[in-house]
Amino acid sequence: MKHVNRRFLVLLSFLLLVGVSAQAQERQTPYIYALHNPVVIPPGQTRGTVTLVWDGGKDHPYAEVWVRVDQNDETFIVEQGKGTRNAQVELGKSYEFKLSDSNVLLASVQVTVTDAQQPPSTGVSPRPAPVPTPDYQPIGAVNGKIRWKKAFGVVPVTSNLQESLDNRCISFYVAALDPRTNQPLRGDHSQMFKADDEGDYYVCRYTLKLPSNTQVRVIAQMGGDGLLPNPDPNPLFLTRAWIGGDPAQSRPPNGAMRAFTGSKYVTLDPGNSRATVDFELYYALPRSDTPR
Repeated sequence: MKHVNRRFLVLLSFLLLVGVSAQAQERQTPYIYALHNPVVIPPGQTRGTVTLVWDGGKDHPYAEVWVRVDQNDETFIVEQGKGTRNAQVELGKSYEFKLSDSNVLLASVQVTVTDAQQPPSTGVSPRPAPVPTPDYQPIGAVNGKIRWKKAFGVVPVTSNLQESLDNRCISFYVAALDPRTNQPLRGDHSQMFKADDEGDYYVCRYTLKLPSNTQVRVIAQMGGDGLLPNPDPNPLFLTRAWIGGDPAQSRPPNGAMRAFTGSKYVTLDPGNSRATVDFELYYALPRSDTPR
C-alpha cells in the first residue's frame, strides 16, 4: 500500500508540474514581436519595412494592433487576433507597436530605425559592386547556412502554411559577438537567403559582413537581437509548436527549447577574408548539449 501511495504521489506531482508549466506558457500568449529589430536602412534610402508577428491568445480573438510614431497619437493598423504584417518605417523616427483589446494593453514592442554605416570618402570612385546572390561571397564576410529537420516544421509567421514555408528564413539571423565582452557587434546584420533543401532538411543561407583583424564569435539566433547574447525569449521561437512538420516533432519535448549548434570563433584579415560557418537547429534538453 505504501508503494502504491508513493507512486500516486509521484504521478500527482508530475501532473501538477505539467499543469503549472502549461499555465505559465498560457500567460505568455499575448505578444507582439518585430522581426529583425532594429531596422537597418541602406545608404541613400530613408524608408524600410519591419515584419510584425502577434498573437492575442484564445481570450483575445479580436485584438487590435496600433502604432505610435514619436510622440504623436496612436494610429490603428488592423483588428486581427493573430497574424503577421509588414509595416513601413522611416529613418529618424521611433515606433511603438501595441497589441490591445478593448483599450487594455496586452503587449507592445519598440522598433528602432538606424542607417547603415557608410565608409568615409577617399576621393576615388569605387568599382561597381557585384549584385548579391545566394552564391555571392563579399570580401570581409562570413557565409554559411542554417538547417533544420523538415519534421520540425517552420515558424508560423502567418496562419497560411504555404506563406510560412515561403518565408521560413525571415525569423533567423546570424550575429557576431565580441569574445572579450560577449556583447554583439551591431554594425551590420546578416542577409538571409532561402536555399534549396537538402533531403530531409530545410536550408537558409546567409552572408554577414565582419570587421578585419578582429576576432568574433559567430552565432545563430531567431527573432530579434535586443537581448543578445541571450536568445529571444519569445515562446514562438523557443518552445511553441511550428507548422508543416511531423506533429510528434513540431515542438521541443517538455523542458527543452530550440537552439543551434555550430557557433565558431572567426578572425578575418586581408589574407583570409572569407570564412564559412554552418549551423543546425536542434532541441536542447536541460543540462545537455547533445543534439537530438
